[in-house]
Amino acid sequence: MKPFIAGGLFRLFAGIAAMTPLILPGAETAKEEKEMPARLFTVRDGMPNLAAKLAAGKPVTVVFLGGSITVMGSYTQVGYVSYVGKWLRERYPGASIRIRNAGVPGTGSDYGAKRYDRDVLRHNPDAVFVEFAVNDGTTDRTREMERIVHKTWQKNPGTDLVFFYTLDKSHLKDYQAGRLPFAAACHERVAEFYGIPTIGTAFLAAGKIQSGEIPWKTFSGDTCHPSAAGFRIFDEAFASALPELLRPNAGFQHKLGRSITPNLEVYPPRLKAKPLPQASFPLAKGEAAAFYPLPAPAEHWVEGPVYKTQDGKTLWSIHLLPRSAAGKLDGTAGIDRSLWAEKFAEWFEEGHCFSGTDGMSVFSGAEKTSPVLGMGGKEVAVLCFTAPESGDYVFRVRSGPFRMWANDGSTVAFGVLKFSGKQNAGEKLALHREIRKEERGVSMEFETRLEKGDQVAFVPDLKLPNYIRGGWHRLQITAALRKTAGK
Repeated sequence: MKPFIAGGLFRLFAGIAAMTPLILPGAETAKEEKEMPARLFTVRDGMPNLAAKLAAGKPVTVVFLGGSITVMGSYTQVGYVSYVGKWLRERYPGASIRIRNAGVPGTGSDYGAKRYDRDVLRHNPDAVFVEFAVNDGTTDRTREMERIVHKTWQKNPGTDLVFFYTLDKSHLKDYQAGRLPFAAACHERVAEFYGIPTIGTAFLAAGKIQSGEIPWKTFSGDTCHPSAAGFRIFDEAFASALPELLRPNAGFQHKLGRSITPNLEVYPPRLKAKPLPQASFPLAKGEAAAFYPLPAPAEHWVEGPVYKTQDGKTLWSIHLLPRSAAGKLDGTAGIDRSLWAEKFAEWFEEGHCFSGTDGMSVFSGAEKTSPVLGMGGKEVAVLCFTAPESGDYVFRVRSGPFRMWANDGSTVAFGVLKFSGKQNAGEKLALHREIRKEERGVSMEFETRLEKGDQVAFVPDLKLPNYIRGGWHRLQITAALRKTAGK
C-alpha cells in the first residue's frame, strides 16, 4: 500500500555507554529548505525485525521516546502507548510483548539523544517509536535525531525505528498547505535518508479539525496535549499504519554509513574532572584553617555521587529525597535522614548532571548558571557536606534565583539541617524562603560545631506537582573550618 499523501488538506514546551567519541563524515548540509509533504504514513524499510519476532511468537520490547504527550500516552487505554501495546497483543497472542514509556515532559530530541542510552537502550528494545515534533519547535534538530539513529543501530542494527508526529495548534496552517511543520520536516528528512518509517498522527488529526469533524477544544484543552478524543484520533493513525509497517518479512540488519550532519559526533568525549579551585571568604572574627568549596558538577565533580578529598575522605555527596516527603517549606524537609541517606543520585554523563530515579536532573552543571541544585520529577536533591575533621565551621551560601517553568507566585524554600554521628534525626540550622517572583536567591551565613563525620544537608523545597522541575542557579557553598589555638 502506498503512503496516503495530503492533497491540500491540510511548534513548544520543552548510564551512558562507555565509548570513545565517534565522528562520522557528513553527506550534505544539515538544513534544507525544501518542504516535506504531510502524509498519514510512509513505510520505507518498515519494521521487518519486529514483524519477524512477533510472527515467531518471540518476546519483544517496544519503547516510546518523547515528551509530555508521550508520557500521557500511558495514562488511559486510548493513549497511543497503551493502545499500541493492546493492538500488538490482540494480533500476536503468542508473543510476549513488553511496552516501555520513556517520555519526559517538556523535553525535545536534544535531551532525548543525550538520555537515549540510559532510558531506551538499557531496555534492549526491538523497536523504538520517537515523538518530538512539538517540543523541537522551530529548532533544526537534524543532528539530534541522527544521534538517536546511530546510537540505536550501533548497539543493535536489528532494532526497528519509527518517527511519528504529534500536533500543536500552530501546526494547522502547515498541514492545511499539505506540508509538515518545521520540526517534523527536519525529522522526516532524517527518516527518508535512513529508510525509517513515519506515522502522521498529526496529519490525521489536523484533517479532522480543519474539516469540522472535531473542534480544537475537543481535541485538546490547551495548545498541544490531546484529550481522550484527541488520543483516539492518534490511535486511528497507528491502526492504519501498523499493518503496513509490520508486513511479514524475514528481517534485516539496518545499515549506517554517511550522515546528513557533517562530522556527526554520536558520542561526545567523556568528561574529565578539573581540579577544584581554592576558595575563601573573610570571617567576621578569627581565621580559617581550611576552606571547602562546593565542586561544580560536570566541571569538578563527575561520575560518582560522592566527592572525596585527595586522601579519600568523603566531603560532599548528592542524595535523593522522595518528593512526597517535601513540601513542608519550613526547613524540616529531609530532617529524617533515613529517607535519603542511602539513596544516591545517578550520574548522567551526557546531561552534565546528577539525576533522580526517573531521569530528571536534581544537581547540574548547566552552562553559565553552574551549578543548579533543585528537584525534578519524583525526587528532591539533598546536597550533603561531611566534616573531614572536628571543629567550628562557618558556612556561606549564595545563589541566583530559583528558576522553574511558570508558577511565578509559588513559595520555595532552602533548608539547612545538621546531623550528628549516626543519628537519623537532624536539627534545623537555617532556612531561606521566598516567593518565586521576588527572584532574590539564597544568601545566608551561619556557624556550627561539627565533629568528624557529622553532616550538614542542604535541601531545596517546594510544594508543586511532580512534573514541575526547578532549582537555584549559580549555587555557591563554601565551608570554612575555624583555626583554633595551637593550629
